[in-house]
Amino acid sequence: MQLKRIRVQNFRSLKDVTIDVCAHTALIGGNGAGKSSVLKALQAFYSTSKKLPVDDFYGRDEDLEVRIELTYNQLTPLEAESFASRVRNDELVVTRIFDQTASSGRYHGSVLQNPDFVPIRGHIQAGPRRDAYRDLRNNNPAYAELPAVTSATQADEAMSAWETNNPEALQFRLDDGQFFGFQNASRGALQRHTSFVFVSAVRDAAVDATDGKSSAVGQLLELLVRSAIQQRQEIQAFKQEMTERYQELVSPENMPELGVLAENLTRDLRNLYQDAAVGMDWRAVDEFPVPLPMADVELSDDGFGAPVDRQGHGLQRAFIFTILQHLARSTVLAGSEVEEEVPDNEQAPVPQLILAIEEPELYQHPTKQRHLAEVLRGLSNGTLPGADARTQILFATHSPFFVSLGHADEIRLARKIAVEECEFKICDLQSLSLDTAATRLEAAWKKEPGTFTGATLMPRLHILGAELSEGYFAQGVILVEGRSDKAALEATARILGVNFASAGIAVLSAEGKENLDRPYVVFSELGVPVYTIWDCDGHKNGNNARPATNLALARLCNPEGNLEEAPAETVVNTNYAHFQDSLERTLQEEIGEADLQQHLQAACDPLELPANGETQKIPEVMFQTLSLARENGKESATLNSIVQRAWTHLTGQDL
Repeated sequence: MQLKRIRVQNFRSLKDVTIDVCAHTALIGGNGAGKSSVLKALQAFYSTSKKLPVDDFYGRDEDLEVRIELTYNQLTPLEAESFASRVRNDELVVTRIFDQTASSGRYHGSVLQNPDFVPIRGHIQAGPRRDAYRDLRNNNPAYAELPAVTSATQADEAMSAWETNNPEALQFRLDDGQFFGFQNASRGALQRHTSFVFVSAVRDAAVDATDGKSSAVGQLLELLVRSAIQQRQEIQAFKQEMTERYQELVSPENMPELGVLAENLTRDLRNLYQDAAVGMDWRAVDEFPVPLPMADVELSDDGFGAPVDRQGHGLQRAFIFTILQHLARSTVLAGSEVEEEVPDNEQAPVPQLILAIEEPELYQHPTKQRHLAEVLRGLSNGTLPGADARTQILFATHSPFFVSLGHADEIRLARKIAVEECEFKICDLQSLSLDTAATRLEAAWKKEPGTFTGATLMPRLHILGAELSEGYFAQGVILVEGRSDKAALEATARILGVNFASAGIAVLSAEGKENLDRPYVVFSELGVPVYTIWDCDGHKNGNNARPATNLALARLCNPEGNLEEAPAETVVNTNYAHFQDSLERTLQEEIGEADLQQHLQAACDPLELPANGETQKIPEVMFQTLSLARENGKESATLNSIVQRAWTHLTGQDL
């Protein structure tokens, strides 16, 4: 089964957040925005601890109730059967609640039940539960026909019988926290089908990579060993034989001591209550546990071997990813060979691995980051040789190498926002709907409804340049057609004393006017403000000016304008600008063609570069060119205005 949705309430800055997740989900956002809190909430859900530290409660308010709700889908027949009473619409919803009560940390499933019985079942102690039942029976005429009871057990039986006879009155509500028994049994039932591994960031890097049982490497090694064992028919046969022999040895027939125990207890009890007796109905012994073999791991680097936590951090984390690749291959064998060779084996297959990683880019060079991104992608979609897509990846990153516009629907952008009813800022997560983006593009291009869809948009996102991924991490984006536009704009800002980088503003080239519309929609849908600049190409003949593209871009940037004619003049608006011909021609007109060429030549000479259109794409060349022009009393009023308007739009501040 695969994790479909996460809902977290009152955990750190996650006041009430719902996140849809897929096989490969990227959490991005600024420092302290709440990315890691999502991963930590998952860790708390799977944790053995019943309590949370005070710092994990929103505003450190321990009177609040922390709820972590996970929704799973894509259940296998075995999983659907195991959780049958809690499955609805082919989905399993499990909630773990942390508070200051004795029941903190319990897992709750959703079951059909009478809403009026929920408060009764919420009482852990038998006495209060029985009394609550009596109050409902005595004070609510609708339940006057419920039988009188003398114990909580009788009350439970009466409520179950009523629900059986009144199915139309039932609704899906949280159960009493005995999802599969109490906390440990519930977690065990889940972990037979889903396994969670958390690889934390720099502060715990050594712990993550040690070979202890509770570390990330230890957990992954255990999964590897388990998958290998399931391939061995002789081990399964040995386990079955040991279980049967042990059950035979401890059966009451072969151990008279068990029967004598009840007699001895009865004799002692009758010293206090003459007519009392103790009976013992011995339950069947569970499957005999066979311990998994463990290993002491040592890594060698340049011929020097040492324990994992004694090696460099980069090698440590690379080792974790190596294990993940091997785990994926072993999972394939465990799922196929065991099924073929041992069809009657009752042991569950290797559980689906949910891998949560904080900053996978840590300690890795850019080339390694690209490779790790490919490895994680291969694990999640099954394209890695031997992988079967049973690994679900969630990660928090600051690196553009791990995200792309081609997978924009996998992005979850976190930011802190202030809300009136909350004392502290809360985390807000935004995601992109491909269908919504397609609808916006459809309206801009005046296409018939249904012409553009999320499915048709996806391949058109894949062809966009990798540089645009930087926009996901920016506080604001300035989209331009090409590198010469970017160089001129950044040079003008530098001359005016405007530092785009300090404000978190990224100037990004789409490599062509035809490529501006999609990144504009993607970034704006994710809540990233965008300022768009393009050339109307009025100096070109006919369709070479792409009037339809000019009009579509204007409609995107000004959807309330009801525009019907393609723009053809130089205009600097609040959130977009366009040139009648091109930015280069505007510079020639405002500075003077001869003067501009002279200054360009002067900027290129020290670098031994030719003064042509290609060198205008070099940021330092353009800065020197425009600086020389300004020293001679010439500058571009249009570019100055664009820088000022873009700054105001993206930062909310005037220059």
